[in-house]
Amino acid sequence: MLINSENGVIELETFTTSLYKGMSLDQLKQSDFYKKQYHHTWDVKTGYFWYYFKNIEITGYQVSFSLCFFRDRLNTIHMSTWEKTDAKDWKDWTEEKEMNVFYRNNIFLTKILERPPNQKKKTPYPSCTFKFPWGNIWSVYDPRSASSFMGINFNEEEKNK
Repeated sequence: MLINSENGVIELETFTTSLYKGMSLDQLKQSDFYKKQYHHTWDVKTGYFWYYFKNIEITGYQVSFSLCFFRDRLNTIHMSTWEKTDAKDWKDWTEEKEMNVFYRNNIFLTKILERPPNQKKKTPYPSCTFKFPWGNIWSVYDPRSASSFMGINFNEEEKNK
């Protein structure tokens, strides 16, 4: 299981690594996942830093992770599936290709969570949401950024524990 439905923790068993809100940057940097898959960092210059990782195989899908830290604590987890047919650059990008990523992300989440989403929306952007007592897991196509990705949101009370 990739995402623990009891608490939203991501278990990367191949790397003996757990990703969770509030995780320290030092903990991440000591993990096998970081040591083997780290790709690059983006300093947003506001106290936020994004850490990007090379794709890993999960249940037949190539999945990339983007982890946003505020100062030294994990704040946001984004993921996306990837295939060779996906756009490589803007010349190759089409909305149809990006919508295919969105649909593939939805199928991936349905498979790993072993249930259908609680909510699907077409407006303002195509999205689907899986709701849990601690928060939700979502997938969206965002035309503003011309990208499709997945993420985890935690309820406010969970953030303060």
